[in-house]
Amino acid sequence: HRVTPNRVEIVIKATKTREVLGDKGRRMRELMSLIQQRFKYKPGGLALFVDRVQNRGLCAMAQCESLRFKLVNQLPVRRAAMGVIRFVMESGGKGCECIISGKIRGQRGKTMKFRDGYLIKSGAARKMFVDEACRHVYLRAGAIGIQVRIMQPVDAGETNQSKMLPDVITVLPSKDTPVA
Repeated sequence: HRVTPNRVEIVIKATKTREVLGDKGRRMRELMSLIQQRFKYKPGGLALFVDRVQNRGLCAMAQCESLRFKLVNQLPVRRAAMGVIRFVMESGGKGCECIISGKIRGQRGKTMKFRDGYLIKSGAARKMFVDEACRHVYLRAGAIGIQVRIMQPVDAGETNQSKMLPDVITVLPSKDTPVA
């Protein structure tokens, strides 16, 4: 979402861009007219773009939807969550957490947490490095809540301090010692 002086630009990130565009861009035009009517934009004051998610294994929203479809298709909870975590870790994620809560089996609700790797839970770095998504699955017994958190990898070659984790310390060689 970006606001320019003459129009508002909205970028839709999707794993399947063809479905968002529709037949010859028809679905895109429908979405545009719906948003224009709902938020009262003047004609030409809104622009929609579709962008493909580069690595869906590192996108929490895509993994949340994947977990949701697995649960709707009656895959066991533990197997579905562990499959998502394995896929995230193989895609290069530093850490992953799936929280599934609600009536998983029986009448009483319970929460199951599945974790792997390294995941920051607090601080400013969490906003930069942790991607979060939340979804609801409506099953016969009731609604189940799904939360997926993915710790994004840090580029090792990048020296920009704003993109480094605060607990990473690099010791530089002293200037008077010759480098071998």
